[in-house]
Amino acid sequence: MRGSPRVHAALAGCVGWPEKVSNPQHRLRITKAPKLLMMHSRHDPANPHSWAAEAHRQTRGRAVLLTYEGAGHRVYDRSDCTRDAMDSYLVSLKVPRDGGSCAAADPVTGG
Repeated sequence: MRGSPRVHAALAGCVGWPEKVSNPQHRLRITKAPKLLMMHSRHDPANPHSWAAEAHRQTRGRAVLLTYEGAGHRVYDRSDCTRDAMDSYLVSLKVPRDGGSCAAADPVTGG
């Protein structure tokens, strides 16, 4: 079998788990929080961008979704754009324009 050992471990990791789930998925209910910053890459190998878009839709204006137009599961250190957006949020709760994006960075130079 070809593929990453991480993927194989993730797939085989739940074999034998009970069928009943004690924490079923539910719609987001955000009532008291500062405006949230959600960041997601357009080509995430683990989670489709549509999942982030749906979670963002459920926040009903309580979050901003910033899309990194490249690939990867991690977004923070992909480019100056993603790093600056997150640093700004963590330091001052400043969010970028909702629906904005950061261009894909050169995988070699990061720029």
